[in-house]
Amino acid sequence: MQGNLYATAAYTAAKQGDRQTAHTLIAEAEATAKRLGSDQSPAGTAFFGPSQVLLHQISISHLLGDAGTAIDHARQVITVQLPTAERRARYWIDVARSFDQWNKPERCYRALLAAEEAAPQEVRRGAAKSMTASLMRHDRTLPGVRSFAHRVGALA
Repeated sequence: MQGNLYATAAYTAAKQGDRQTAHTLIAEAEATAKRLGSDQSPAGTAFFGPSQVLLHQISISHLLGDAGTAIDHARQVITVQLPTAERRARYWIDVARSFDQWNKPERCYRALLAAEEAAPQEVRRGAAKSMTASLMRHDRTLPGVRSFAHRVGALA
């Protein structure tokens, strides 16, 4: 539980643009995860471990404008080991956000397709829909993006 608190506080600090605090707190979460050694979800507690820290590091890096660092963290995640389809989809949406921030539309689109495959309902929400709408500028270079935009409700 302590590790999740550190990770959540780090995310909150990053959302407020407090880079130093975010990095300090996520380092504490990482140290806690290393002590655990593996991902765990004991009865009555939230899922926590090294992969949870990586997921937070992706979000934190993106929020702080460090898309390349976010992608570096994302490459370390083993998606099939994430506990739920919803969590896998959120992972892919965070990856898409990072690629969008990095101005890599094709990779952003591929990540959104992976999110849709993991949990279709997740790509029908705010961030995924708005990224999809902006991907429509690349309609000629991203085969299937118009159909995807219809599926997620990004085209009115």
